[in-house]
Amino acid sequence: MKYLIDTDTASYFIEGRPRVVSKFLAHSQNWMISAITYQELVHGLMLARNPRVEEQISAFLQDVEVVEFASADALESGRLAALLKKAGTQIGYHDTMIAGHALSLRATLISNNTKHFSKVPELQLENWS
Repeated sequence: MKYLIDTDTASYFIEGRPRVVSKFLAHSQNWMISAITYQELVHGLMLARNPRVEEQISAFLQDVEVVEFASADALESGRLAALLKKAGTQIGYHDTMIAGHALSLRATLISNNTKHFSKVPELQLENWS
């Protein structure tokens, strides 16, 4: 099974939350982040004013497997955005792209944001926190 880690869960791992860290370690060969999550983490890094947080985010980004956002992923995300808009259940631009990426990869999305992601049909979702 493949796991695509959402930004919130990556942040929990970076913070060292024990439950999340143990899940990451238990699935060490099977998880990755989307290039979209990478962008969100870099954004957080650029805004961080705490040197310890900067070091932790930088270390995580150096060691993580980043899956590029390709045309097939864009296609799935666009399809999903239209479906959610028609249903009146939009979840936000980045979340739609991450969910579409997970669907395209046939990966289980790991996120604490079950409020948004549970609205996505066919999305396999787990909360490790």
